[in-house]
Amino acid sequence: MAKDVLPEIAQRYQVPEYAVRELYRQLEANGGTQCQFACPELSGQIQWMPGMVMVSRPTDKALKARVDGLCCELAAVLSGSDTAAPGALAREWEHESAAGESWWPATFGHPTTSGEQNGMRYAYFPDKHRLLIQQGARIDSYETAGHHITGAAQQQGHSSSLTFSTDHGPISTKQLKCIPMS
Repeated sequence: MAKDVLPEIAQRYQVPEYAVRELYRQLEANGGTQCQFACPELSGQIQWMPGMVMVSRPTDKALKARVDGLCCELAAVLSGSDTAAPGALAREWEHESAAGESWWPATFGHPTTSGEQNGMRYAYFPDKHRLLIQQGARIDSYETAGHHITGAAQQQGHSSSLTFSTDHGPISTKQLKCIPMS
């Protein structure tokens, strides 16, 4: 890690820096694949692996999203990725704190379909013609004009990718234009 971004991450997720450093140490020890820790600010015992979050309050979606975001971002830092898409994660966390559930900016409203598979989250907003995909700390925005997305499937193998069911048949993100979040 060239620049110490852990204090910034701790502040963004409202978790003490010592807890973020312990999480980072655990993730570093096993290649960013899992961690288990106790943190009072996150309501006690936590377990995380990409695509799986266990918290002491299992029905608390906001807590799960907060833990998943924190761990995904730390895993992304370990793999050499940016800590966040420009400004997106900070905006997303502020809105999540206010809204209590969502990982996407509140200005997008409510998606008609959303889900998570193997550490990738997606949400489709037909009124905005946008598909948002979060992997690690990065959130990408795709233009969906002309397509109505109804669900997703993930291919396994050398590279994981999402394919979406639409009213015109299946499409992948490679067939959509990646655009700045607005």
